[in-house]
Amino acid sequence: MRRREFIGFVSAALVWPVIARAQQADKTPRVAFLGGDRTSPALIGYYQAFSAQLEMNGFREGQNIVIEYRSTNDPRGPFVAAAELLRSQPDLIVAVGPEVTLQAVVGASAHIPIVMLAVNYDPIERGYVTSLAQPGGNITGLVVRPLDLARKQIDLLRQAFADRDRLAVLYDTNDAGWSGWGDFLGNFKRVSITGQSTQ
Repeated sequence: MRRREFIGFVSAALVWPVIARAQQADKTPRVAFLGGDRTSPALIGYYQAFSAQLEMNGFREGQNIVIEYRSTNDPRGPFVAAAELLRSQPDLIVAVGPEVTLQAVVGASAHIPIVMLAVNYDPIERGYVTSLAQPGGNITGLVVRPLDLARKQIDLLRQAFADRDRLAVLYDTNDAGWSGWGDFLGNFKRVSITGQSTQ
């Protein structure tokens, strides 16, 4: 199973107990989902895994659960997209992506449970939760740090090609999961690294 599919399954597993409680109250549970563009090739596997896991737990979109999606790439900004989602009075919010995704929903939803997939930031260090095991408040979720993995991969490349002093990095500035590349590239002072956007 690919990493993003695994994350989709785990995220849905965190979500279903909350929506099951809403269903027991004789109402169709509503989920507000703020994340990357659902048509992005990098995220399709995540969304498919999320839906598949919900279905495995008896929740079928459009039948016994309503999921409203908004993109953090909305040209009006993630805060406008989040405000639209919150107007639907969801039972649960799913926030997937960089810190701005969680920021967009957390201020206006102190009483609504939030499941986050924190990408490239530490929600404990930033004060959103007290710990991942016992988060407290209304936020729980996972942390994904692809840039930490990328640092290790670059270290391995540097060891394998010690005679090289330049490393070109291609990355997509529209991929929310890689929003910290600027900071990441700045860490490599000993090796000249060139970043090239794929816009």
